[in-house]
Amino acid sequence: MHGEYGYIEEGQLGKPYNLRLLKRLSRYARPYKRVIICALILSMAITLLDLCVPYLSKIAIDRYIIGKWYKIQLVEIKGVSHQAMLKKNRAKVMKSEDGSYMAISHVDLKKLDPAELYFLKKNKLISSTSFYLIPGKTFHKYQEIIKHPSGALWDGSVLIKYDDLAHLPRKIQKEIRGNDINGVAKTALILLGILFATFILSYFEYYLLEFAGQHIMQDIRLQLFSNIQSQSIKFFDKHPLGRLVTRVTNDVENLNEMFKSVIITLFKDFFIVVGIFVVLLYLNWEMAMVCFTLLPFIFGITFLFSTLAREAFRELRAKVAKINAFLQERLSNMSTIQIFCAEKIQMAQFEKINHENFLAGMKQIKVFALFMPIMELFSSFAVALLIWYGGGKVIQDRLTIGALVAFISYIQMFFKPIRDISEKYNIMQSAMASTERIFQFMDADERIPEPEQPLIPAKSEGHVLMKNVYFSYEEDRPVLKNISLEVKPGETVAIVGHT
Repeated sequence: MHGEYGYIEEGQLGKPYNLRLLKRLSRYARPYKRVIICALILSMAITLLDLCVPYLSKIAIDRYIIGKWYKIQLVEIKGVSHQAMLKKNRAKVMKSEDGSYMAISHVDLKKLDPAELYFLKKNKLISSTSFYLIPGKTFHKYQEIIKHPSGALWDGSVLIKYDDLAHLPRKIQKEIRGNDINGVAKTALILLGILFATFILSYFEYYLLEFAGQHIMQDIRLQLFSNIQSQSIKFFDKHPLGRLVTRVTNDVENLNEMFKSVIITLFKDFFIVVGIFVVLLYLNWEMAMVCFTLLPFIFGITFLFSTLAREAFRELRAKVAKINAFLQERLSNMSTIQIFCAEKIQMAQFEKINHENFLAGMKQIKVFALFMPIMELFSSFAVALLIWYGGGKVIQDRLTIGALVAFISYIQMFFKPIRDISEKYNIMQSAMASTERIFQFMDADERIPEPEQPLIPAKSEGHVLMKNVYFSYEEDRPVLKNISLEVKPGETVAIVGHT
């Protein structure tokens, strides 16, 4: 696979995650370690803020928008005290004024063990009707209008059927649900604050990443150019100029992409995935386990995609290097091409190389075009699974609507980091291939050694005589063969041709 135009050899790429390369690359990041750490901290803060958004939606729906309460009769059946049962499950309840029942919110009702909830329903200890809790001051203000409350609690508040609440005048409903309206407004303000904070933190995160990345790339380019400049003629005879330009420009830019869009954001995506795992298990471990059944398929497809995309990236990078080398050589020698009327021949060669680059690009596009719809399909399937399984739990009063909405939001968030990690994995593959090429040139040492005791030539009268001279940069590839030449004092000799 090694060609005239700098087509990289497969063996040169090595292992994409070569620890030696990463360790060596990290030396250039050391002067900017504090900047990178600050960007990492900002990334973690942004992740935490992103994870808060669906949970705040759950709070707004369950605590303020719905706000249902149920009655549980305080009767002991077959020696089972359901009052102790509620205490064991840490469910918050409010005792009635006469001590005959307790009021429990629909959020705390979901905390009960399914078997215990079934026990309450089977023995008709829990009301099938839902209620709304009205604070005592508000009830006394509209006592004449709210004529049929469903029970008074120990703190003076009363319960009213949800259906009866809907029949009250709109103005009174608005005042009764004033706390809920204020709660929704506060939640919305908090969400706006989170979005604004995310915007500010993202700006500084991006700035710091670019700051560190550009400085690192500057240092690498300077060292690379300095090392290339110090090599002997033999080095430039082996490497076309287009290949050298590709190393200093395109390959270094690939490293920049890795620094600014992979290193830190990869940590961010990892934090998001881990955070979603933890939150889903906290909300409802049963539903979380249902969602996690898709993970083996997702990771299997992601691994397959990464393998295919790595090969596509390797081939594409090699073709780009080939085109750059071809263009540099032909454009720099265009006058010679035109003198010998070789335009058609060069055009045919370029069409062939350009078509190879096109095919390599299409191969990469096909891999992405297949992977992205599959991930979208899995995302939609996961949402459908949640609606089916979670909807059944909502109907059975074992899950709140807010928790179901939060689950759907978190699952949709979960697939984005998976896609990002896959894409950035391949950016890293490309960057690692570029890193190997860069360090190959940095490690090149084809300088002509300086003699410890240089020979000082005697005074010459300008008479040059060579007999049967041979010269080569590499063994078995002579440049000069059996050359004899004499230049007498006062003569001028011109040597024309390739160097």
